[in-house]
Amino acid sequence: MLQLWLNSNTKERKIRRICEMQLMRFCQLFQDLPGEERMKLRTNYHIHTQWSDGDNSVEEVVRTAEKVFDEIAITDHLVIKPDGSQEPYSIPAGRIKSYLKEIEKVEAQVRVLKGLEVDYFPESERIIENLLKELDLDLVIGSVHFVDMAPIDLSEEFWIGKSQREVDEIYKKYYELVEMASSSGLFDVIGHLDLPKKFGRRSDIFPENLDVEVVEINTSGLRYPAREIYPAEAICRKLVQKKVRFTIGTDAHSLNHLSYCIKEAEELLERISGERVVFRHRAAVPI
Repeated sequence: MLQLWLNSNTKERKIRRICEMQLMRFCQLFQDLPGEERMKLRTNYHIHTQWSDGDNSVEEVVRTAEKVFDEIAITDHLVIKPDGSQEPYSIPAGRIKSYLKEIEKVEAQVRVLKGLEVDYFPESERIIENLLKELDLDLVIGSVHFVDMAPIDLSEEFWIGKSQREVDEIYKKYYELVEMASSSGLFDVIGHLDLPKKFGRRSDIFPENLDVEVVEINTSGLRYPAREIYPAEAICRKLVQKKVRFTIGTDAHSLNHLSYCIKEAEELLERISGERVVFRHRAAVPI
């Protein structure tokens, strides 16, 4: 039995070392590209399919994406509440490996990364941790959609009738959850950082000491009353000063939104001199 355990551990270490060497080799090759070529890399790291609440299949998304992008990430929703229940729009936990296999088998002229957008609940950390460590993923977006177990972005009705003081309190609690999500170590990217503004209710609340490493520039806010990219440019500039890095995503749920305002996101990053990254096996690689 001991010998079997030793053999298993030795094999696991060898596999891990091979993966590390391959990643290091990729990073070197990528960094050797001229800066202009790297900056031209067009990516979309936030896309949903029929596996969660998207309108289209993985195949349909890829066929459309390869006309526009060099690299995409399929990031369907995974929502596991503290009581273990899942939202109807979430990919069932028991089907995630089938979802990943479908992404793997698609042949495309665009690099397709395997990802998830995972809702953060403090009480669900252990469940998520145990689940993610069993999965072969390229990146995991951590998002906060619920405050006090209420969805803040599904309907404008949530915000109707709320005083500014109540709105400020929601923003405060939201950013506390974002901070906890970031410090949990479960996620690679923080999604739509200032999401509460989606339906136009604004607040001056923003934690100046927010500790995050990678944040997405998410164009979907332009489709809603906020009429603004997530996060706002002023917030992005603060993040740049703290050496935070970025990905770009459209939060697409249909083919029509696959390349929605991508140019605006790229221009924003250029204006703020933001550093963009790509991901390989959950490791961030600078562009």
